[in-house]
Amino acid sequence: MRKPHFSLFTKTLFWLFLNLAVLPIILLVTSIFFNHQIILHDILAIQGQARMRKTFRVICDDLAGKPEDQWSDTLIQYSRKYKVDLVLIFGDGTSYASMPFRLNESILNKVRYSIDQYHTLQHRQYLGEPVPLLPENNPLHPHLLMQTGNPPLFWTGVVIEMPHGPKGAMSTAMISTVSESVTGNGFLLEPLPWVLIFMGVALLSVVLWLPVIHRITRPLGRMTLATERIAHGDFKITLPEDRGDEIGRLAKAINRMTEQLAVLLKGHKRLIGDIAHELGSPLARIQFGLGALEQRVEEGNRERVQEIMEEVDHMSALVQELLSLSRVELDKRSVVLIGAELLPMVEAAVKREFTSSVQIRLAVEPNLWVVACPNLLIRAISNLIRNSVKYAGKDGPISISAYPEEDRVTLEISDCGPGIPEEYLSLLFEPFFRPQPSRDRDSGGVGLGLAIVKTCVESCRGSVSVRNLEPHGFAVTIQLVKTPRHTD
Repeated sequence: MRKPHFSLFTKTLFWLFLNLAVLPIILLVTSIFFNHQIILHDILAIQGQARMRKTFRVICDDLAGKPEDQWSDTLIQYSRKYKVDLVLIFGDGTSYASMPFRLNESILNKVRYSIDQYHTLQHRQYLGEPVPLLPENNPLHPHLLMQTGNPPLFWTGVVIEMPHGPKGAMSTAMISTVSESVTGNGFLLEPLPWVLIFMGVALLSVVLWLPVIHRITRPLGRMTLATERIAHGDFKITLPEDRGDEIGRLAKAINRMTEQLAVLLKGHKRLIGDIAHELGSPLARIQFGLGALEQRVEEGNRERVQEIMEEVDHMSALVQELLSLSRVELDKRSVVLIGAELLPMVEAAVKREFTSSVQIRLAVEPNLWVVACPNLLIRAISNLIRNSVKYAGKDGPISISAYPEEDRVTLEISDCGPGIPEEYLSLLFEPFFRPQPSRDRDSGGVGLGLAIVKTCVESCRGSVSVRNLEPHGFAVTIQLVKTPRHTD
């Protein structure tokens, strides 16, 4: 049976709704755990009221053992302890407070209404009628919730039985917190349950979304690595195509693109090689004919013949470089890599390119063995030395150094020339690229030297990079695979 395929948008939307559907369940379970209630929106009210009743019971018991003229001082002490002002109001208008306080009619009316409601509930309970319950089976005390003044003050109170009132008899009163914060400066809200609820919600969201995120980021990471390798010329990349969403379609498109690029690039290189090969013979005949013509023309026309010969020589050099590049590219699969000592190969390249007008400093340790095709590596090093001699030989010595690292050997060729503009560094290994005006056709370059270097080094399983030196100079760094001994 064929597995159904869904788009990435559909999958993400499904998990979003699943997350939203499960979150209320977690909140509900957590609220039951902490409050033994099933009404979620009452959590804050229940929690704050239960804490008030417990604390206010302690305060009222303390007040009962003291004379009434000390009640305000006692409320001040508790106010400092809980960082919230406290007010005790009786139905007849008598009040005690921890701060300067003037009882107005609107507050007194609300207090009287709450006390009356409390008495009504007590009467219903006495008659055996059902009464709503709170935690610990306490009767539902009518409470005060109001806001007064500007800036606003928030009042939160409960009705409580006092052992004695202003006239010494058992009395009912309203005790309330008064603060500038709706949470009573933290007195009405215990943060631990809410922290645990938030942690539970966050953990659930992570558990729900982690598989989705993993299934998105993992293939995207593979695609990123694959496209980076393709950008460096490695077309032997195949991504899995077992998904039916946008990521699977993208993987198929990348695979098809890679195949087409490999075919096009191979055909392009072969075409360049064929063209260069076909141009070689007619250019050689043209050079031979111009050489013979130069000896026979009049002195006034000889300069024009020489200019034509220079153009033909330039074309011939370009064709030879194209042939070299195409041969290296097409022969990559037939390259035989061996373990070879680096120093003799560097010395061979220096000997090939050395001129008496240039100083070359060699600092290559002996017995550094690398994986390489000696002919290709010597050609790459020779091209780099030739470039340094041509473009920076007059500015100072050329340095060639090599040193071992963990599993690599780093070879660096540097000069003291003017360097290359930073914006051109990433383009230097492109065929036919020549930064202007420092290195152009007038100085003899055809723009293929570094492209050949890159191809030769990569054929040896190495890598090559370039950078400018401070305050001036230019360096090319080749990294090769280190091998402990000679291997065939």
